[in-house]
Amino acid sequence: MRLAVLTGLYVGIVCAAQVGAQKIVELPWTGAAAPGGAPLIGVALALVELAHRTAPTRAEGFRNAQVMIGAGFGASLLLAGWIKIVAAWEPAFPDQGFEIVADTWRIVGASLAAFAVSETVDNAFGAWLRDRIPEAARVLATNAVSVPLDSLVFLAIAFGSLDFLAGQIEAKAAATVLLGLPLVLVIRAFLSRQTGRAAA
Repeated sequence: MRLAVLTGLYVGIVCAAQVGAQKIVELPWTGAAAPGGAPLIGVALALVELAHRTAPTRAEGFRNAQVMIGAGFGASLLLAGWIKIVAAWEPAFPDQGFEIVADTWRIVGASLAAFAVSETVDNAFGAWLRDRIPEAARVLATNAVSVPLDSLVFLAIAFGSLDFLAGQIEAKAAATVLLGLPLVLVIRAFLSRQTGRAAA
C-alpha cells in the first residue's frame, strides 16, 4: 500500500514535469532560465528515497524504487502517446492549438534517457546509504549526485544544448531543499508512526 501511494504521487509529479518542461521559465530568485518542469524533478528524485522505506531490506527497497521509476517511465510514454493522438484528431472547433504540447515526445525521450542514468544512480546510491546516515542527509547526498546527471543528459537530448544547465541545477536543488526534503521527512515520520501503531 505504501509503495502504491508513493508511486501514484511520483507518477503525477513526473507527468506534470514533462508538460512543464515545454516552457523555459525565469527562476524568480536569480533570473536564471530553466525548463518549467525542472523543480518537479528535484521533488521526484527526493521521493525515490522514500521508496526504500517501503521494504525491510536494502535490496527490496532498491527493487521497490525501481518499480516506482518504471511506473514513471510508463506513465510518461502514455502521456506523450495520448497527447500525440489528440493532437492528430480533427478539432471540433476552429483554432484549437495543441501543437506545442504535442512536442512532448521530444521532452519525454530526453526524460527517459535522463531517468535511465540519474534515477538509477540515485536509487543505487540511496540504497547503499540507507541506515548509514540520517534521512535528510541521504536525500541531499543522492540529489547532489543525480541532479547534475539528470540535467546534463536531459538538456543534451531535449535541446541539444547545455545553455540552461545552471538554471536546471539551481531549480532542482532549490526544489529538493524547499519541497522534496520536507515532503520526504513528513511522509517518513507518518510512515514511522503507522508502523509503530501496527506493532503495538
